[in-house]
Amino acid sequence: MKRSVILLLLAALVLSAVSCAAKEEMPETDAAVEPAEAAVEEEAPVPDETERLWPDLPDKTYDGADFRFLSREVVDGFVRYYSEISSDEINGEIMNDTVFNRTQTMEAKYGIKIVDDTSGNVLADYKKSYNAGEQNWDVIVPAYSDALTLAQSGYNADLKQIPYINTDMPWWDSSSAKSMTIGGGLYYAIGAMNTWTNSHTMAITFNKELAVDFDVEPYSMVHENTWTLDHLKNIAEKVSADIDGNGVMNEYDRYGIIGENYDFTCLMLASDVFLVENNEEGYPALNITEKFYTVANDIFGLLSTDGFLRAEQYSSKYADPWTDVLRANFRSGNALFHIGVISEMILYRDLDIDIGLLPMPKYDETQETYRHTFSNYWSSVIMIPRNTATADFTGHLLEALQAESFYTTTQAYYDVILAGKVMRDRESCDMLDIIRETRTIDPELAYSFLDANSIYGSILNSKSIDKLASTVQSSTKKAEKMIQNLIKEYQKNTGD
Repeated sequence: MKRSVILLLLAALVLSAVSCAAKEEMPETDAAVEPAEAAVEEEAPVPDETERLWPDLPDKTYDGADFRFLSREVVDGFVRYYSEISSDEINGEIMNDTVFNRTQTMEAKYGIKIVDDTSGNVLADYKKSYNAGEQNWDVIVPAYSDALTLAQSGYNADLKQIPYINTDMPWWDSSSAKSMTIGGGLYYAIGAMNTWTNSHTMAITFNKELAVDFDVEPYSMVHENTWTLDHLKNIAEKVSADIDGNGVMNEYDRYGIIGENYDFTCLMLASDVFLVENNEEGYPALNITEKFYTVANDIFGLLSTDGFLRAEQYSSKYADPWTDVLRANFRSGNALFHIGVISEMILYRDLDIDIGLLPMPKYDETQETYRHTFSNYWSSVIMIPRNTATADFTGHLLEALQAESFYTTTQAYYDVILAGKVMRDRESCDMLDIIRETRTIDPELAYSFLDANSIYGSILNSKSIDKLASTVQSSTKKAEKMIQNLIKEYQKNTGD
């Protein structure tokens, strides 16, 4: 017990040191920002060897052995423009160069060669290899949604049974790991190297100039514990207006909030409502309470008003309403709050408009903590093949890699790219700390027992919440059957 407390205190100190590094150097006035497409000319961070936690690992090297990964292709110029795993050369881009330096450090320290095989279909390639009785990779880095599919079919090792892996350490997302645990086992996890997951964690980007115009002080609301769903609704109603004067709210008008159907799901979790929670045996169980209906009704009241510009409303008119409607509206200065992923801040870094970052609101002032989730599809996670014949080797090096990533690639992402290049004030950095420290997931978002996302979307499309209770109740029997089948599948595949 004492050791756990000490670890938590050390982790808190380290997080504070890492996250504040860039903030202390920020000027008093708002910093100018460079165009989004411009290369970042920062040097890769070098960790302070005297102020860091070290994993509890043996002093061992491996005579040039390959440490093998299977991961998704680097194909997207917005977020997936660099590899989370390894880099072969320096190119002047901060994330690539930090990964390169981390690769060099790991290879020299442990006598290994990090090999990253990339694939356009990690799920299919790994299953084919596994079913052929092969172990071509030590670590698999799929999308979160693919990791779920693999875990349910028994392809994943229990990380809690892998030597040296300690998800209580700060280089693992321990909050999310707790939510991902099933039957006492943990079959995939988010680590410090999963910076694509950082990019796709939900938050709110806001127009600071519009906030001043309407006398809104969201940073103060966060610090004073008044940043709540009800206040968000009141602000949105105050800001929204038919500025083109045609009598109809459209994509050219001013909005308090812009976003999409998925925001309903994210606001439910932000309100501390979990549709599925683990029971005493550690298996998922439905958790539909009276609070669920109360909160859903309030969120519907927020997202169904004229003060919310929703991407799906324009899907028939625009090929990409997220870019052509939502971001275009925000860029024009006509939106106060954009509910989306953290990486929206990177997209908006070229704006002349002054912007900031906020956490998702609490439901009310009695809620103890903020809650944030992430994209199932775009985020990446770590898993180890169930048929691993190299558990000690893999656990040793994976724990070392995550620890090294905590002081290198995580620091580069948060402190250099976000806090140093994108964030324009100290307060946004404070908000970023809140967001990353309160990330979790509702198992319903992972498994879709009730298909809640579709239910929320249907409610918004129909502009009526009258059928919520009946729809949820009609889905309950099917959901409970899915849960029982899932439990049986896990028990069969794990031998419980």
